[in-house]
Amino acid sequence: MNKTLEYYNNNAENFIKNTRNVDFSATQNLFLEYIPKGGKILDFGCGSGRDTKYFLEQGYSVEAIDGSKELCELATKYTGIKVWNLLFEDLSEKDKYDGIRNKT
Repeated sequence: MNKTLEYYNNNAENFIKNTRNVDFSATQNLFLEYIPKGGKILDFGCGSGRDTKYFLEQGYSVEAIDGSKELCELATKYTGIKVWNLLFEDLSEKDKYDGIRNKT
């Protein structure tokens, strides 16, 4: 496992505590201006699930992925959808989404 994933797996709860409640609505809404209402979004590197949950609450169809197994488990509980454990280089389906939100 690489050092980045090791860090997030070992510090998932602290990471979530420091990021989940940050107000990113201005950035989230700017992203949504480019997505058709009810469109399909891939939240790639979803971390705490903050953006995934926001997009779901706005009526979008969302799939969420993160490289950290621990973050996936916690984000699944928070968002109410299955968050998949997948690395960036392993993504093969791209054309099925109206938008891909990526933190990198």
